[in-house]
Amino acid sequence: MSNLHASPTTPKERIRSLDILRGFALLGILFINIQMFALPNASFANPLVMGEMSGLDDFAYWLVHVFAELKFMSIFSILFGAGMLLFINRLTEKGIDGASIHIRRMLWLLLFGMIHAYFIWFGDILVAYSLIGLIAVLFRKMKDSWKIVLVVILYMLPMLFFYGVGSLFESMPEKMLEESMAEFLPSAETLKAETDLYQNGSWLDIFVKRAQLNMNYQIGSFFMLSLWRTTGLMLLGMVLLNKGILSATKSKIFYGVMALVGIGIGAFISNYGVQEMTQNRWEVIHYFKFGYQYNYFSSIFTSLGYIGLIILVYQLNILQFLMKGLEAVGRLAFTNYLCQSVICSLIFYSYGFGLFGEFTRFELLYWMLGIWIFQMTSSYMWLKYYRMGPLEWLWRYLTYKEKPQLSLNVNISK
Repeated sequence: MSNLHASPTTPKERIRSLDILRGFALLGILFINIQMFALPNASFANPLVMGEMSGLDDFAYWLVHVFAELKFMSIFSILFGAGMLLFINRLTEKGIDGASIHIRRMLWLLLFGMIHAYFIWFGDILVAYSLIGLIAVLFRKMKDSWKIVLVVILYMLPMLFFYGVGSLFESMPEKMLEESMAEFLPSAETLKAETDLYQNGSWLDIFVKRAQLNMNYQIGSFFMLSLWRTTGLMLLGMVLLNKGILSATKSKIFYGVMALVGIGIGAFISNYGVQEMTQNRWEVIHYFKFGYQYNYFSSIFTSLGYIGLIILVYQLNILQFLMKGLEAVGRLAFTNYLCQSVICSLIFYSYGFGLFGEFTRFELLYWMLGIWIFQMTSSYMWLKYYRMGPLEWLWRYLTYKEKPQLSLNVNISK
C-alpha cells in the first residue's frame, strides 16, 4: 500500500498517559540541562571545581543528583521506545509498511539533531535517539521475556566500561594521569577561559567549542554509555507498552506499589552514593570505579517509580491543572525540547544575556521553574488552536510526505 495512505496520529488515537509522562520527562530533564548550559562543563562530574558547596547550593546538588540526574532521561528513553513500537504497530494494522516509514522518520530526526547539536547546544540527545531508534526497532518482535534479558545486559555494560576507565586511570603513570585528569580537574585559568567564552565570546567562538564537545558526546559518550543504556531502555519501553503499564491499564494499587518501591530503592542507593562521593571529595578514579555506579544503577528504579507515581495521580483524577499542563508539553515534546535549548542559550550565552556562571545551582532552580511555567502555559494555549506543534508538523510532513492539518481546535482532554 502506498505510504500516502499513512497519516499522523489523531487526537482521539493518542494515549493520554503517554503524553503526560512525556511532558513530565521533558520538563524534568531541564534539572540537568540548565546546569550544563549555565555552569562549567567539569562541574557536572565534580561539583567541587567551583569551590566548596554549602547551604542551599549543597542542597540543590543533592536534590538534582538523587532525584533528577539520569532519571528523567531514562523515562524519556523508555517512552521513545514505546512510542516507536506504537507508531509501527498502528501503521502495520492499516496495512502499511510501518518499519520503512519509521526509518525515514529517524533519518529526519538525525538531521534535526545534527542542526541542534552543532548550531544550538552540544548536549543534544536527538542524534543518539535517531541512531539507536534504527537499532532498537530490529528487536521489536522479540518476545518480551527475551527483551528483558537483553535490557539487563545492555543496561549493565556501561557500568563495566566506567569501572574499566577507572582502573585504566589507576594504572597510569603519574604524569600521564595528571594530563588525563585535566578535563575533570580543570585549573582556575581553564575555568576562567570557559566562563569568558560563554559570557563574551562570539557566536563563531562558541560554535567551535560546541563542535569540539560534540566529538566527545557523539563518539565517546555514545559508544561508552548511550548506545547500550538507551537501547536497553527503549526495549524496556516496548515491554511496558505491551504489558499495558504505560497506558494506565493496571490497578491503582499496582502503580502505588511501583511508585513507593521504585522511588524508595532508587533514592536510597543514589543518596548513599552522593554521601560516599562527598566523603571521597569526588576523587576521579573512585568516581569512575564506584561513585558513578550508585546513581547509574539506581536511576532505573527511580524512573520506574516516577512512572508509577504519575500514572497513579492520573488515575486518581487529582491535580488536573498539572496533568493538563504536562499533557500539553508532552504533545509538543519535540518543539518544547528545542525551545528549552534556545531559551537557555539566550539566557546564558554571549549572543543573548551572557549570564553563564552568574548563578548558583540553587538559583538555577528558579530559572528552571520559570521555563516550566512558560512551557506548560504556552503549550496549553497553543493546543487550543492547533493540533500539534510547529516542529511536530514539520517532522510529520517530512515523514509522511504530505501536509498534516495544523489549525484545528482540539481539546487536550475529554
